[in-house]
Amino acid sequence: MQRGNILVVDDEKLIRWSLKEFLGGEGYKVTAVEDGKSALQALEEESLDLVLLDYKLPDTNGLDVLAKIRERDPELPVVMITSHSTVENAVMAMQAGANDYVAKPFRNEDIALRVERVLETGRLKKEVHQLRREQLERFGFGKVIGKSPPMQAIFKLVERVLPLGDATILIQGESGTGKDVLAKAIH
Repeated sequence: MQRGNILVVDDEKLIRWSLKEFLGGEGYKVTAVEDGKSALQALEEESLDLVLLDYKLPDTNGLDVLAKIRERDPELPVVMITSHSTVENAVMAMQAGANDYVAKPFRNEDIALRVERVLETGRLKKEVHQLRREQLERFGFGKVIGKSPPMQAIFKLVERVLPLGDATILIQGESGTGKDVLAKAIH
């Protein structure tokens, strides 16, 4: 069973080969390319789960490739790898949207753990988004029925309050008027 589709982008042939062999042996499908142009082409042609991206490439720099990846797919996990490890480079990579940062030389086991962790985080994020969508479909305002002028006024008031974020709201009314339905829709 395939565990995920990984793109390795590194100008060092030995690094590309070793990551492809190791991660392939761990059950991942691995595509390895040597420069930024090839990486962006692979992004167009394949459905990827993760990118291992070198900081320095022969035709561009990894941060530029990372920016283009973020434009195309903001959720695609990217782990930067580099032999030019500095705190400044790590901070810039993380600020640019990298999910993790690994310094060369690295141990294959360390890469495997990071890949697994980043992929698991991505899976959990997708699951949370899916659950939120389901909750919105189930309890959203589209499910609340109320055509009377007082209910329409309540809907307008709630729409004004929702963008404020966290707020405490007190809902009062007679039993059976749908306070609990409105509370779920607001929540």
